[in-house]
Amino acid sequence: MARKLTERSPMAVGKIRVRPKTAENCKGLRKRDIWVRNNAVNWKDEKVWEKIRNQGCYHKSDEIIVSCGTVTINKAEGPNPEVLVVYNNRIGIYQLPKGRKDIGEGYLDAAIRETTEETGIAVRPLRLKFASRSTPPRLAAAAGAIVCGTEDPSTGVTSSLSNEMIGVNPDPATGAWRNIHWYAAKPCDGIERDEARMPIPDDRDKFSTFWFSEVDALALLKLDDEKFSGAVRMITIHAHNAVLPANLTVDVVVRVAFQHVRNMSTDDWSSNEELEGKQELL
Repeated sequence: MARKLTERSPMAVGKIRVRPKTAENCKGLRKRDIWVRNNAVNWKDEKVWEKIRNQGCYHKSDEIIVSCGTVTINKAEGPNPEVLVVYNNRIGIYQLPKGRKDIGEGYLDAAIRETTEETGIAVRPLRLKFASRSTPPRLAAAAGAIVCGTEDPSTGVTSSLSNEMIGVNPDPATGAWRNIHWYAAKPCDGIERDEARMPIPDDRDKFSTFWFSEVDALALLKLDDEKFSGAVRMITIHAHNAVLPANLTVDVVVRVAFQHVRNMSTDDWSSNEELEGKQELL
């Protein structure tokens, strides 16, 4: 069963000291300058190519780990949304659900699967509104494609409701490049833990399941990359089709996801309901 804050493990007992300004508009998140496509780069300048050669790098597939996880939010459109967090009983920390993707598996599919397997709660993608470097679908709207906004031709950025990743970050713990791709999600059919959805017996003992407010989650999550400390690390966060800037930390993931939620309008939530209704009819 998913537990509330008052039922959390002995590791977290005691009054929580909440850092101020946790919900500010992602202040401290350093973004790269977005260049105008037509004027930013002189492709005939050899110094440009020298910079690309010097900064570029290649890593073999066995040097890279790809993990996928979610910031799953219950009642995101309401006044008191809560985020799904697991307590890792083996190492004694709170963290977001995530895990390595399977061979041939899509990133979003892996994030949804890992979340359900670690928490026992069925989730599905949460479509949020934010800017992404992914390109809008080329199919015509008349053919039934979902309208995903228009790409800014000068920057290559599209601001729209989408299910793209909301961020990515590397983890140096193994010595490999570990890219963790984060997506926004929401519960499908309830918020209670069902261990029948956890096929790996070890996960049932390893993880406890909790729902926390944004403020409580930020106070309890161990990894800065899962909160938002403002430090610069490479993070990829996806929201049911959403992507965040690459330089974040996991405190980032929660704060960015909740900021996207706060940026949603009534029309945006209505659009999500309409889309989900259409999908259920298919």
